[in-house]
Amino acid sequence: MGKKSLRHLSLGPFVRCTFEPMSFFSSDWDDDEEEDVFQGDVDALVRDFESKQRKTFSAREWLELYRYYASQFPAKTGQYRADTYIKVILETAIQQFPYMPIFSLHMAEWLIRDQKLAKARNFVSQALQYTPFEPALGFMQALIFSLQGHKKKAMEELQTVLTNMGDEEAMLEDFLEISLYHGQFDLAMPVLEKALDTGAEVSVILEKYIEKAEEGGLIDALLPMIQRIIDQDPYSAEAWYVMGSGHMAQGDHEQALKALDFAVTINENFADAWVTFLECTYELGHYQDFINTYKELATRFPKRTFAEVEGLLAWSYYEQGDVKTCRSIYKEILKQQPQDAECWYSMGLTWHYEENYSAAIPFLERAYDLDHFESDYGMVLASAYFGAHMQEKWEALYESLTIEHATNPEVWLDYSTSLYEIGESDKALDVIETGLLNNPQHSGLLYRLAALCYLSGQASAAIFVLEKALEINANEHIQLFTFAPELKKATAILNCIAKYTQPRTGS
Repeated sequence: MGKKSLRHLSLGPFVRCTFEPMSFFSSDWDDDEEEDVFQGDVDALVRDFESKQRKTFSAREWLELYRYYASQFPAKTGQYRADTYIKVILETAIQQFPYMPIFSLHMAEWLIRDQKLAKARNFVSQALQYTPFEPALGFMQALIFSLQGHKKKAMEELQTVLTNMGDEEAMLEDFLEISLYHGQFDLAMPVLEKALDTGAEVSVILEKYIEKAEEGGLIDALLPMIQRIIDQDPYSAEAWYVMGSGHMAQGDHEQALKALDFAVTINENFADAWVTFLECTYELGHYQDFINTYKELATRFPKRTFAEVEGLLAWSYYEQGDVKTCRSIYKEILKQQPQDAECWYSMGLTWHYEENYSAAIPFLERAYDLDHFESDYGMVLASAYFGAHMQEKWEALYESLTIEHATNPEVWLDYSTSLYEIGESDKALDVIETGLLNNPQHSGLLYRLAALCYLSGQASAAIFVLEKALEINANEHIQLFTFAPELKKATAILNCIAKYTQPRTGS
């Protein structure tokens, strides 16, 4: 069945805009029909609009002006921002062509972006007076209801739209994508059901939103939708791949591997699924399996197909004790990708773990130069400087790290440890206190402060701080003894810990 686009809403197709949030109706973004391509001079059109030489434009010209400025957002155009022009264009086009819902839909899109939901709903309501049976307007109204928290109204409106709209695959795919983009999973499920009944392609849409769902902690809401696709077609390799990706994002590598195994069993040439399969195998610590699978796949797929997991292959060899092969692979990767900071870092780690700091430092320095926003790169480099007795360098680097990564407790802990190791107990104490100003509820920093206080003869202060740490997370008290094993013999410390860790008996 061929896709039916939303071209009846406008005089021609849309383009995907470069701003966030997404432009609506992805099925209309591609100029795939030659007769729909605008034949006029867009630059001349823009000049006429900005110079106010023309008062009116055709509907198609308003649409082209909208497309032009939407592609410019959020940059400034002359003395005005692109979004200022966009709103003027849409308001004028709506006044001139109120029976063309496409302009109202775009206006609602921009107002939703600005969190002006009531105003967006007004534009949609006005447009519905002219085209009351337009599915896109009905769906937009349902979306706004949902965003406003009127879930019952939203579902009622959506059900009406889905019942009346027919089997329009492209439009259903648009509705699904918009629902997912805005995190309205309750709207997305009935749209998904309808889309599956029409044979629409939906796995790719769900795959796009796995990362967004992961960032918002919404993977659990996305997985049932992926499962619904599998229920509909259990032999869809794409659906199993998306399911595996979802479980990977969730951190459930066991379930991810099972799903990915189905994907590559159904389609043994599914390269993307194999890449994720390898990543999952690595995350589970199955290093020899990773190596074996990689070798077998390398004989069946074109060279460089699995380039993105070559670093994992190298480290798998390291984990298996084959350091020579590990370093050889890293050297080859760096020849191909000299800007790969993670590879420089990993190569440095192979020397760092052997305490060969002079060999590790050049690789670690290169990694940090390429990406100093990655705190681990800086901390391990500082540790290597410490191991190489380069005090001036590690102190300067830690000072820099505490500025760049002030909210990372590990930076303050590592810095204080290094200072304590060279006998600078007072300065180590100052560092932890400063770290707590940036991370006031971090139990690890409080445990370290308690240890340093006790070791410097401030027993009462140590107990006071220790109690605060135990109240936050009593299970982490082992950090005290990892830093200062001698505290295992401190009766006052042990008695304090016992009050928070030993089960209380009833009276």
